Amino acid sequence: MKRWVLLTLLLYSLCLSVVVVPLFWAFSGEGNGLLQFFYIWFVPILILNQGVLLLVPIAVVRERPVKRRNSILSAVMGAIPMAALALGFFGCIAIMFWGEEAVDNFLFAWPALIVLAIFWLFWGMVFYKNSTINDPKAFSSYLTRWLLRGSILELLVAIPSHIISRQREECCAPPFTLLGIATGLAIALLSFGPGVFFLFTQRIKAKNGKQKNT
Repeated sequence: MKRWVLLTLLLYSLCLSVVVVPLFWAFSGEGNGLLQFFYIWFVPILILNQGVLLLVPIAVVRERPVKRRNSILSAVMGAIPMAALALGFFGCIAIMFWGEEAVDNFLFAWPALIVLAIFWLFWGMVFYKNSTINDPKAFSSYLTRWLLRGSILELLVAIPSHIISRQREECCAPPFTLLGIATGLAIALLSFGPGVFFLFTQRIKAKNGKQKNT
């Protein structure tokens, strides 16, 4: 089972690199610096989230009771990317309509961290409440659906915001919006992790079943 978890994490890391690295190099003159920032501060958290999101599917596949702490941990960790998506969504909207000067003191200073913490607490409570009323597999699907919806919604805002900010030739807004696009794509890929893991295990079970029958 561990090797399928590692394979899922490896596949996620590879897909993330294939999508994100060309994005930074193609659309940012500071691609190298932004890429380093993304991989130092975002990617480790995303990979850790992917591993935590697999805790519930692992128990389901093994047909064992899902530990309460694993569901709580999934809710807490799943709230982190949702908080990042929410901050990126509202930040890109602010840049798109008011420009960099109006939001610079907010997006690139400590107030953004406070808002990020508020979003994290909100989504943590939402996911925690849902984890207590749904069966484990339904909760895992619920969490990943929200991650996918949130990432798509942010992309729908971050892409036009990035285009508009580049046309204005603002210095700091394009990197923020580009990070928003990269984060949206990365979390969209993250939401498919549990589904990919279930696919791996189902194929292995089907293969082992055929071998036993023969």
